[in-house]
Formats: sequence, structure tokens, C-alpha cells
Amino acid sequence: MNRKIFIGIGSNIGDKIGNCIDGIRSIAADNRAYVRDASSMYLTSPVSEMVQEDFVNCALSIDWDDTAFGLLDLLNRTEAAMGRQRGIRNGPRVIDLDILLFGDSVIRERRLTVPHPELHKRKFAIVPCVEIDGEIVHPLYKRPLKEFLAHIDDSQKIALLKDRKEIPDFN
Repeated sequence: MNRKIFIGIGSNIGDKIGNCIDGIRSIAADNRAYVRDASSMYLTSPVSEMVQEDFVNCALSIDWDDTAFGLLDLLNRTEAAMGRQRGIRNGPRVIDLDILLFGDSVIRERRLTVPHPELHKRKFAIVPCVEIDGEIVHPLYKRPLKEFLAHIDDSQKIALLKDRKEIPDFN
């Protein structure tokens, strides 16, 4: 069983909070996953030049009894089942499920890059992960994830939307 796996979850179309919760439920329903913790939900600004609505973002920490590619396949199937349309990079989406960290693994494959290549540059990914585990270390840079926040400018807005105590238990 692999530990300290973090999944970034986001939505900016439709019922954003409901979409994030549905994404978490889908992951939790897989018998290879055990949900350790879910972060609060945050209202965040897009990191795209494209004009679009703000996102709801959160993170999920799980134990996973399969490979990183098995998890990627589950996330891709979940996105497709929820109506995610691919095509516009960093565009609006019903659901976005990304493997941010897969334990201490560093994976550089055509289908999957872990840690997520933009993790250290995005408040909407770092803040929820650090909320779950304030001591988590970026496996590539060997620095605590929270240290990267000081290097991200204020153009990336993030505000607490729904406290983690209000998020259902998924196990």
C-alpha cells in the first residue's frame, strides 16, 4: 500500500462543490483506495489567461493499493464519467483530478509526471495539501511544500469556502 498520495481536485463549471464531492466519492468507492483525509474547499482564481469562473479546489490524501498508472486510469475514467471535456489547456472544467504526489516517487513518463510539474507554483494545490500535512516534502526539490508559498505572487487568489469539518467522511 502506497502512502502520502495527494490528489488535487477542482471544478469551475456547474455545482462546483458538488462536483468536487462527487469526484472524491468516486475515488473512495474504488476498492484500491482508502481516504486518509480531505482538505477544506477553497475558492481560487484560475491560473490561465482565459477568462473563466473561479474554481473550487481541494486535496485528497489516500492510501492506494496499485500503481500510479492504475490511479491515473481511475482519475481519467472518473473525469470522463463526470463529463470532463478535454481540449483547452487550463480551460474551464466540470472536474479536474490530478495526482499531485505519489509518496516519494518521481515519475517522468509520457502519460504521467509526478510530482505534478506545476505543484510548487500553485497556491490552489499547495494550500490544501499543507492543510492535510504541514510537513509534507516535495520529493523532487527536497523542501517542505509550505516553503514554496512565499515565492508565489498575490495574483493567485485563494479563500476558504467550506471548512474540512463540513466535508463528509468518505470511508
